[in-house]
Amino acid sequence: MSEKKKIPCRVCGKLFEPCSYCQSHADVFRWRNFACSIECATKYTKDTIAYRESIKNNKSSDKNEKIVSKIAAENETKIEDVVTTTTTTKKKFTKKNSTVVIENNKTE
Repeated sequence: MSEKKKIPCRVCGKLFEPCSYCQSHADVFRWRNFACSIECATKYTKDTIAYRESIKNNKSSDKNEKIVSKIAAENETKIEDVVTTTTTTKKKFTKKNSTVVIENNKTE
């Protein structure tokens, strides 16, 4: 008799037998692939979401700090603002109607 495959839980480290159906359908994220219980799965997903949010907030705050420092640098050097305007014209494509005059010159 073969021993069933057991993997460690990502939260508590306890060895558990993963769901064979969930393992065979790896294209869908299922908690039975990485956690021994629904409680461990909930804790894992909450921690993961919090970590991703903190990374996103750090990146956005870094961008905001760069923008603020850039604006402060521009104000210190007193760069004159130059406003340029560009106008574009739309080209209208119209079908040109041409008439062809055919003359019949019959000489009698």
